[in-house]
Amino acid sequence: MKIKVSVCSDDALYCEKLVNYFNSHYYDKFQWNVYTHPAYLGQIFQSPNVDLILVGGEMEEEIQKLEESVRDGRLWAYLVDEPREGEEGAWYLGKYRRADQIYKDLLDIYAKKEHVRYENTAIVSGKTTFIAFVSAAGGIGASTIACAAAKAFSRMEKVLYLNLENLGSCEMSFQGEGKDGMDELVYALKSRRNTLELKIESSVSRDEAGTCYFKECANPMDLQTLSQEDIGELLKAIEASRTYDKVIIDLGNGISEKEITAMSMANRIVMVMDHSEIASLKLKRYLEFMQTVEEVRKADVVSKMQVYFNRAMKNSQMPEQISQIRVGGAFPLIENGNFTGIIEKISQMELLQNIK
Repeated sequence: MKIKVSVCSDDALYCEKLVNYFNSHYYDKFQWNVYTHPAYLGQIFQSPNVDLILVGGEMEEEIQKLEESVRDGRLWAYLVDEPREGEEGAWYLGKYRRADQIYKDLLDIYAKKEHVRYENTAIVSGKTTFIAFVSAAGGIGASTIACAAAKAFSRMEKVLYLNLENLGSCEMSFQGEGKDGMDELVYALKSRRNTLELKIESSVSRDEAGTCYFKECANPMDLQTLSQEDIGELLKAIEASRTYDKVIIDLGNGISEKEITAMSMANRIVMVMDHSEIASLKLKRYLEFMQTVEEVRKADVVSKMQVYFNRAMKNSQMPEQISQIRVGGAFPLIENGNFTGIIEKISQMELLQNIK
């Protein structure tokens, strides 16, 4: 799908540079038409073949002359030297910024169109591999391993880290642009007005190491409002974008409907535990619960699991399998390190490559 954009501005040189850049870097996303005289404004706004209209700020007076009925229902924005806040329904995009920022702004505006829903089909193939990280008890380090895996895979592939923990945070693990992130996605899912696939692309941040992620919700309660249908739709939209090679889904130790939905749609599930007696007991109860869920929902969860031990001491004995689930390996105990440093050390371990 290409977004059809019409630009009307007397700054012909700027329009030429803008279109040339987008044709070189985002040729599969946009189709451009350029006009340099305000006399064409009426035709542009009435054309059924235009998705998004950009108008030079110098033509603001001519825009005001158009009847409201002509402008109503159209997605359009001004291109101005300095971005500023406009009235409700009006956007003023700064011309002289990084092109990738303009790109995301255009996607954000286009996402105001009617919401797109995706067919209810499981994610079992395609470009993107979804790997869920869970634990049967809190404090074992599932999030630590998930973050490390995201960083490790990002060195060779395009990876998205998706934190669906109720109290999850990306702040210590990833440093990138200050996008609204999950707040925008929750709004898109709940409002049913936005084109979710495009909202995903405009809300994602990128860590300096290359990992893509969504900043956590400002209010953790907002994430809890997502239903299992919302989670399913979000994952299918990510798959439909065909942007990422891997999506790391951090679920913590939740067993609510949203976590179960994510696991049933994932390609693989990494179960993180330690060698403690209580961890073994909780894993046993967790698996019993999941087996019941499978029977009720007719969903495939347990067969996709692989167990990894965390904080293992040297010479620790590991079983080959636990309750018919294969054990993939053990991450050693790392002492005298902060959270960020531990993630970095784990991300360099060859053991993570077994998860692929």
